Amino acid sequence: MSDPTVDRYARGLFTCAALFNFCAGLPILLAMPWMAQVIGMRPVPDAPLLAHLFGVLVLVFGWGYSRVARDPVANRPIIHMGIVGKSLVVLSVGYDFLVGNTNWPFALLVSGDAVFAALFAAYLASRPMRASRGNGISLGI
Repeated sequence: MSDPTVDRYARGLFTCAALFNFCAGLPILLAMPWMAQVIGMRPVPDAPLLAHLFGVLVLVFGWGYSRVARDPVANRPIIHMGIVGKSLVVLSVGYDFLVGNTNWPFALLVSGDAVFAALFAAYLASRPMRASRGNGISLGI
C-alpha cells in the first residue's frame, strides 16, 4: 500500500526507474548472450561472471529506486547514489563506444540512464531536503 502523502511525480519517476532497471538487469543476469543478440550488441560479452555481477548490481539499484518511490524523503541518499551510478555507467559505455568496444544499440540502451540521472538531479533540485524527516535510509526489509 502506498503512502498518499508521497507526491505522484516521485512515485511515477522512481517506479519507472525501478522497472527500467529490472527489465535491463534480469536479462543481463539470466540471459546475456540472448540479450546481446536481441539488441545487436557487438562484441557479445563472453565473461558470465562479470555479466552476472553487473546484472545483480542493476537489480539492486532497481530495488533502491522502488524504495525511493515509496518514500523519497527517507530514501533521499539512494537518489544521490542513482545519479552517480547512472552517470558512471553512461560515461563508461560512452568511452567504450568511442573506442570501438561496443556498438550503438548498447549505447542507445544506456542513454536511458543519462535521462534518469538528469531527472533524478532535477527532482533533488526541486525538492530541498527537509530537516524534520531526517536523512536516514529506509531499507524496507
